[in-house]
Order: sequence, then C-alpha cells, then structure tokens
Amino acid sequence: MAVNIFGVTANSHADRAKIKSGEILLSINGNIIEDVLDYRFYQVNRDLTLEIKDKNGEIRTVRIVKSEYEEIGLEFETYLMDEQKSCRNKCIFCFIDQLPKGMRESLYFKDDDSRLSFLFGNYITLTNLTQHEIDRIIKMHISPINVSVHTTNPQLRCKMMHNRFAGDALRHLESFAKAGISLNCQIVACPGINDGDELIRTFTDLEKLGVNMTAVVPVGLTKYRQGLYPLTEYNQETAAQTLDIIEKFGDECVKKYGRRIFYAGDEFYIKAHRPIPDPDFYEGFPAVEDGIGMIACLKEEIEFAVEDSEYNDALNYKVTMACGEAVAPYLRDMMKIIATKFPN
Repeated sequence: MAVNIFGVTANSHADRAKIKSGEILLSINGNIIEDVLDYRFYQVNRDLTLEIKDKNGEIRTVRIVKSEYEEIGLEFETYLMDEQKSCRNKCIFCFIDQLPKGMRESLYFKDDDSRLSFLFGNYITLTNLTQHEIDRIIKMHISPINVSVHTTNPQLRCKMMHNRFAGDALRHLESFAKAGISLNCQIVACPGINDGDELIRTFTDLEKLGVNMTAVVPVGLTKYRQGLYPLTEYNQETAAQTLDIIEKFGDECVKKYGRRIFYAGDEFYIKAHRPIPDPDFYEGFPAVEDGIGMIACLKEEIEFAVEDSEYNDALNYKVTMACGEAVAPYLRDMMKIIATKFPN
C-alpha cells in the first residue's frame, strides 16, 4: 500500500528534496506507509530514506536529514490518509441511535478507529482491529489506548454490543497490557445489566491487567429510543449503589497503588444526591472529557480566576447562561463566587 501526497509545505525538507504534490509516498526507511500512524512513527528519525513514485510511475529514492521529530513537510488529503473506520457494533446504549432525525450527517457516523484513539483520545471497542493493526500498535508502542470495555464478561459484552466477536476482542486488552501499553478504559453502566456484581467482576479484571484509568458513566437515554433495547435510567437508589462500588474500588486502589484508577462520572453523584468530590479526589482530572470531575474542575478554575482578578467597581454586567437542568444548581453556586467579588 501507499499514500497519495496532496501537497508539500513550502521551504520544508520535502520541498527542498523536490517532492511534488500528486506523487505517491511508498515507504520510509524501508517501512511501507499505509496511513497516518506509519507516517507519524517513521518520520521522527533524523536520517530518512523515502521511496517516491512520480506521476509517470517511476520510483526514486529521496534522502532527508533533519532534526528528530521535525516534520518532513508532506501534506495529505485527510488527517488519516485513508477512510475513517466505522463501528461494527450495535450497542444497546448507543447514543447515536438515540439522536433525532434531520441533523447534520456527520453526527450519525459511528467511529471506531484505533488511529483516532492515538490522535484525539477517542475510545475504541477493539472489535474491528486486525492482527496487523494489533501488531503495529505494539511495535510502535502507541500509548495510551482508550478502550470502551463496558464489561469483561465475554458473553455479556457480546449481548451489550450485539457483536458475536465482542467477547473474544477482550483478549487484546491483555496483549496490550503485556506489551506495556497504558490502557484507559470506559464503562457505560446500564442498570441491572453490567453494574452490581458484573461491575465488580469487570473492576477486578481490569485491576489485574494494571489499567491506567477507568471511567464509569451512567447510560444516557433520550426520547428517541423507538424500537431499541429497553433500558432504564439510574435513580437515586441505583445510582448510589453503583457509586458505592466505584468509590470502594477507587479507595482500595489509592491504598494499594497510591492512585484511584476507578472514577465515577459527575452524573452519578448528581443522581445519587451526593456532593461532588473536591478537586484533589480526581488526581489531576485524567478523564475530565468523559465527564469525570468536570464540575469540580470548572469550580476550581473559576476560583483561581476570581482570585487572580482585580476588583473593579466600574463593572456592571447582566449575564445570562444557558445550561442543562442537572448542572444548573452547581453553576448557580459558581456564579455566587464571582458575584461575591464582583457584586455588579
């Protein structure tokens, strides 16, 4: 395989080597280039030998000497250099299946691409990885890998993801862990399905693997679930029960390893009617983009900003904030912090 060169950055190493747009990059230092991972990995070295095929089909060798990690200067039509991989699963909790009709088309695309996990922190299910991709991840030591685990019970995972290969794909977690690749895991908890004893089993298995972090978020349901698997929302009691499991494992990990590892999404605390933990609880907010500690993080940022701001009695603003109902009480408290220093 090879990738088409869409453009060349002016005055770059590739430009000075007279590489042209429309040509094809075949290999770097003898390694075939298939996509962005190959390109990013093999271009970091100082001394590069590129095989280039020109528009006439002739192949030439180009040598480039540069600083380590410096860009070559090649540009490609898409950041992945080929098509984005879509999800093969039909998860019972999939939020995309719960979207209303008529929105922009890109919102309905389900990605499940290991390269996006590396580039942007997206979570992957492992169900569409080929052995070649697994070997490449291990060879390149791409870390961390972000995995939507949901459960380590193979049969239950197949059921939850409507994919008969979903259970077998769990073996890749062990392969990555043995290779020293850091694993960030995500669990969408569904009442009565993968919580309770099943969640305890999953946590126990993930702890044995030595995962870096596990984020647990409650399933989100919309009114557009016609014809989908019957799921229920967490209520105060079930949210509290699940939160107890998450915090128990987290506390035990703090004692054993000096870090929490298992975290609950803010929504669990809201639904359980429990206070949001202090910022120190989240140990640097490793999963804030999963909704883990978002409220505590925002409050801390506001407190720092207010502390660093100078009082100005000439300020006189009226501000309206639009937000979801669940977070409204917390934002009101945060606004009081601001209003105390800036009463106008």
